[in-house]
Amino acid sequence: MPTARLTLTLWMLLAPVAVLRADREEQTDPDEIPVVGRPSDLPFSEASGWFEVQARAEPKTVEAETPTTFIVSVHSDATRAVRRPPQRIDLRQLPAFADQFHIEETAEEPLRPDERTWELVYRLKPRRVDVNRIPSFPFVYFNPYILSVGKRFQVIYTDPIPLQVLPHETVQVPVQAPEGVFALATGSGVLERQVPWHPPGMVMIGLLLAAPPLVCAVWYVSWRRRYPDAARLASQRRSRAARLALQMLDGIGRVAPEQSAARSAAVVADYLRQRLDLTIAEPTPQEIAEFFGQRQHSPELTAQAVRFFEACDRARFLPASASEPSDLPDLARQFILAVEEETCPSALS
Repeated sequence: MPTARLTLTLWMLLAPVAVLRADREEQTDPDEIPVVGRPSDLPFSEASGWFEVQARAEPKTVEAETPTTFIVSVHSDATRAVRRPPQRIDLRQLPAFADQFHIEETAEEPLRPDERTWELVYRLKPRRVDVNRIPSFPFVYFNPYILSVGKRFQVIYTDPIPLQVLPHETVQVPVQAPEGVFALATGSGVLERQVPWHPPGMVMIGLLLAAPPLVCAVWYVSWRRRYPDAARLASQRRSRAARLALQMLDGIGRVAPEQSAARSAAVVADYLRQRLDLTIAEPTPQEIAEFFGQRQHSPELTAQAVRFFEACDRARFLPASASEPSDLPDLARQFILAVEEETCPSALS
């Protein structure tokens, strides 16, 4: 009876510990790599699985400061799954490589010749001619298939690769010149001035002083002719607008009052758009009065503009019996000439 009671007591004490351990084992990620146990003096490849490693280099005979390609091939076991693939290792963390080679940057990710092979590619430049081999490459990985927990971090060393480093080839280029060129002058006469210096004459000084302003003036005149200023360009554009409007008014001829009024109003409105930057497509007399008032034109010119557009509206919209005579093209010409005379008196000269 005491033995049974002791057994029950021990079971009640150990059962929670077993359950907690089982829960922890179930919550542990099978692909997770522990931190404890990693080699502290070698870089870790982050690989988890069962691997074999080989290394090769091409070419094996190079000149100093000339690169050779160093390739580390990592092969996984065909019968076991790869938990985590290997990552690129920085060779500058390995003193055996960093002391003997300049390590050039290449692709960050390993190459994949096939599904179970990873290739770590490096370009190595020997620092000296006495470098005679590429050192062993330590590949550190985690092997989850080993039963012993303390031995799951494995290190595989590749075989050293013999390397022949030649000195840079130099080519002697013969210099062909008269013998006097190779003779070195000696004595006090080396630093002696042979010809005394004289300042330039007054004519040369005058030319030197006048040349820069003259060149600048010629350049400015040619530039102004090639690239007229904005005011000149606007004046030319406005003058062309007036000439084109007058030519179009001459082409109206004798037509019905309604057609003459519509064409004359359209010609004058287009002229005002080009000449005074009018933005209204078909302006009314009231809009024309406001537009000329905003631009501060004379009251006489504003009144003339209003009278012209009112005459056009009467000819277009009133009955034929009440319409005005077909002299609207002449009124349009007089109005355009008045605008040119007030804004730019020499525009049509």
